[in-house]
Amino acid sequence: MRFTPGDSWTWSYKSFDGDEYLGLFLTLDNGVRYFFRTNFKAEHLAVFPEAGQPFCVLDGQLLNDFMTGLDAIGVYDNSSEHEVSINMELALNAVACYRFVNAPKRAIEHAFLPYNRPDISIHRGMVASLYTKDRSVCDFIVLDNEDEAKDGIFRLMFANRSFHIGNRVLSVGALIKVPRKVICPFRSMSVHSTDINYA
Repeated sequence: MRFTPGDSWTWSYKSFDGDEYLGLFLTLDNGVRYFFRTNFKAEHLAVFPEAGQPFCVLDGQLLNDFMTGLDAIGVYDNSSEHEVSINMELALNAVACYRFVNAPKRAIEHAFLPYNRPDISIHRGMVASLYTKDRSVCDFIVLDNEDEAKDGIFRLMFANRSFHIGNRVLSVGALIKVPRKVICPFRSMSVHSTDINYA
């Protein structure tokens, strides 16, 4: 499916298996309308866009930031005729997550190893890795720029399929908050793997 962001895209909601989800009506390049369901149930939103609310300039800027960050780690926008690319799927979810999803009140402080490189630049759209104390690794899309992070706490959206942190299971799209000191550049403390599952 090939599509170009524009004001014909609109936020909306649809029910799936009894749950209402936030989504977007996208206009494909061939003019066909397509509903893209995000990973976010309406009950998890902090802000509720009106049904039919246009995909605005800010949404387009965010989408570009998130797609660029995914491109940088080799997750390219290679949408086929019949499906949305993983890049586009993750990036659209990240836009919804940034704009509308209810963030947890507390940051996860102690589950991850510190990276402690104050010289690294952390910015919206970068794909970062977090390492647990048993050296497991998981990947996140950074939602905030440095100037948006309150008290050095950043919002991150989980980008892998699933991950266990203690007794909690993260699934793709999960929103967490963490301190700056645990955010690492993508896979910077491990050998790069080709067996990484996104979305």
